[in-house]
Amino acid sequence: MPVADSIMFRNATEADLDLIMDIEAASSGRWERSLFVHELGTSFSRFIVAEVSGTVAGYIVAWNVAGEIHLNNIAVRQDLRMRGLGRSLIGRIVEILAPFGPEKILLEVNEKNTAARGFYRKMGFTETGVRKKYYDDDNAVLMEKKL
Repeated sequence: MPVADSIMFRNATEADLDLIMDIEAASSGRWERSLFVHELGTSFSRFIVAEVSGTVAGYIVAWNVAGEIHLNNIAVRQDLRMRGLGRSLIGRIVEILAPFGPEKILLEVNEKNTAARGFYRKMGFTETGVRKKYYDDDNAVLMEKKL
């Protein structure tokens, strides 16, 4: 069942960090709390949460840099995956940053994360390169989408 109609987006706050850290851990994410705290105070960073039924269901962290959107982190609560929330988060960040005229979205994804790579391909991203051992012993696949 899609959740896209029931999503509310807003800027993340420190009060959201416990739920965000739970989602990050369940997603095998690598970010520590201090990284999220840093993003809350970074002027070129956009840190958005998606709420479903009044609770944080997902988040996205992206930078607006020199005509590009750098997608740094995105995750959705496990019980709400495959229901359009990730797609909606990316759509919302593009909307927010549209006034700055970005030409593309860039990201890195773990080479072994085939589910995420498939999701990004479905969203129109293409694989453009590899960063060797970007995640400790794992490679990162570089992906981009022209806007």
